[in-house]
Amino acid sequence: MQIQGKFGKLALAVMGILLFSLSTLAVDESDAVRAIYISAANVPTNIPGIYTYAAPPKGFSPVTATDVELATYGFPPRPDKQAEPDEYAAWERAMKTAKIRWTGELKPLPGGGQRKIPAGSSLLAEVVQPDTTGPKQQNNVTASGVILTNSQKTWNSKTSFDLIYTVVTVPTVEWAFNSTCNDESNGWEYSFAGIDGSISPGPADGYPLFEPGLVGGVVEYADCQVGGILYDSFVGYWPVLNAAPFSVNPGDVLYTAVSVQGPCNGTVFVSDETTSVSASYGIGVGACNFIGQNAEWTVTRNCCSGPGPGPDGEWYLPNTTHISFDSGAAQRGNGALSYPGSQASTTMILTMMDDSDSQATETVSQGSGGYQGLHSLFFTTTGCAVDGGCTP
Repeated sequence: MQIQGKFGKLALAVMGILLFSLSTLAVDESDAVRAIYISAANVPTNIPGIYTYAAPPKGFSPVTATDVELATYGFPPRPDKQAEPDEYAAWERAMKTAKIRWTGELKPLPGGGQRKIPAGSSLLAEVVQPDTTGPKQQNNVTASGVILTNSQKTWNSKTSFDLIYTVVTVPTVEWAFNSTCNDESNGWEYSFAGIDGSISPGPADGYPLFEPGLVGGVVEYADCQVGGILYDSFVGYWPVLNAAPFSVNPGDVLYTAVSVQGPCNGTVFVSDETTSVSASYGIGVGACNFIGQNAEWTVTRNCCSGPGPGPDGEWYLPNTTHISFDSGAAQRGNGALSYPGSQASTTMILTMMDDSDSQATETVSQGSGGYQGLHSLFFTTTGCAVDGGCTP
């Protein structure tokens, strides 16, 4: 028995060393893959600061590709099929339909708010209700949606949010029914997933506004100056780098995955599952502002200080009626997952208000259970049907 005990202790010790070695190897491999996402985004675009990835070879299948190959060509990381079957199913569907790599020029888009959050800081604490349980409610003039937060003040490869994805159904945009194509009806709306968006005080009137971070999704605009009602995919780091790769159509289903490899670099992948067109971009931030403190699914309009017609330069919100998000999830560096249906006190639910902060113009419905409740969001545009859209 004593001999068996000694052998048992030895076996446990060996097993412990082996598990530690495997764990260390996994960390090393993960760091190596992050480095490839950064270095492989080396094909310049027509917009400085945004780089794309080399097109994969003919016959390439992201579903069967290695992690290194996925990083080399800018495809989003593969979820664990056993541990995360729902996330894997959405990823696999998007990868199977991503058959056409888009390589055209990017279309510059207007940015958002003029303020910039410095590295290591956050303004979220200034506007939430600290003594309530469950998700916090926050009205603002620029966004509706859900933000997940953590306590990070600087980038941490284990506990920061480093990946978020969702599927967005492109809505149909209309002019306000009693208006025509004029400055009183022009409006831009962005539907996206992102990392490190923040809430901050408004520029002049004090109404809070939402400022996106690294983002990818859909932009719809009803704007006479750019040709009427148009629909595009979009990627960017708000407010300094925002661009539209390829056009999309009302009713298309767009998969987007936003990942952060460290405080200075991120990757945005967008894929139209309806048309099989996809694109992937590496976006570097010279100031190294990525913290991974927040992950969000939102519908946003432009603001502030022009050229919108509102008192602080807000842009009108187009009349879109409904927008659907599905298959949403956010991941931390250690693999822990969170969902847009989170009921934690660290979750914030945003409601977009009109310019005077007197009525809601975009609301979000959030569930809490089952697949749809956890992974899906439903946005409703209100008060935009007549006379000039969603602002006074």
